[in-house]
Amino acid sequence: MRHKTITLCPTTYEIARKMDNFSAWIRQELMKKQATQYKAKPEIKEKYGAYCEPCDVTFLDSDPVLLQGRMPCKKCGKGTTYLGLIE
Repeated sequence: MRHKTITLCPTTYEIARKMDNFSAWIRQELMKKQATQYKAKPEIKEKYGAYCEPCDVTFLDSDPVLLQGRMPCKKCGKGTTYLGLIE
C-alpha cells in the first residue's frame, strides 16, 4: 500500500474516527468512482447485497466486488456482512 494524507474538517474527522476501517472505505469509494467514471456500466440485472446489523440496513449494488470484504456501512461506518446475490 502507498500512503496519501488527507485533511478533514472537525465534522468529517468525527465521522471517520467512528468508522471501523476508514482507509478501506476511502479505497472502495475511489474504486466506485473510477468504475462509474471510466467504464461502461454492465447490463446486468442482478443485485448483490451487504447487510449492516446495527442499522438493520441492506445495501444493494450490481458489482459484488464493491460489497465484499466488510464494506463500511454508509450510516454508521461499521463493517457490513456480504449477502451475495439478492435479485
